[in-house]
Amino acid sequence: PPVILLLQEAIAQHFWCIPFSVDGNPVPSIRWLFNGTALAEGPYIYTHIMEYEHNSTVLHGCLQLNRPTHVNNGNYTLLAHNALGCASRSVQGRFMDNPFSFSPEDPIPGRCGLIPCPWQVSVAVALAVFACLFLSIMLIVLNKCGRQSKFGINR
Repeated sequence: PPVILLLQEAIAQHFWCIPFSVDGNPVPSIRWLFNGTALAEGPYIYTHIMEYEHNSTVLHGCLQLNRPTHVNNGNYTLLAHNALGCASRSVQGRFMDNPFSFSPEDPIPGRCGLIPCPWQVSVAVALAVFACLFLSIMLIVLNKCGRQSKFGINR
């Protein structure tokens, strides 16, 4: 059955790397959990096996994270599974402190400092409509009055 030989905290390299070593025969499949739910791997978070030697049963690799933020802080669990059994081990990942005094996932409160108040929006719309009407009237007046020359000179 698989045995997790090594699972370390994240190391800052070109990418952040959570190094691991897993032993098992047959070769175990590797999955990750993030805070107890399945971690969806993609182009920014993925498992990278460093070297696979054909005469060895040990897999050495990294869970690589490209530019993780405070949202990626949490508990990472490595699951190794093959036909003979499974093994799991967890490590805490801490990449960045929360830069906000509030959680960005929470809705923005309706104060008049963070988002515009309804009266501010209506005043801005009224000013924009007034400016458009004023410019339209000016263009009409200039077009009507500007056609005849005072001196009788035709253009």
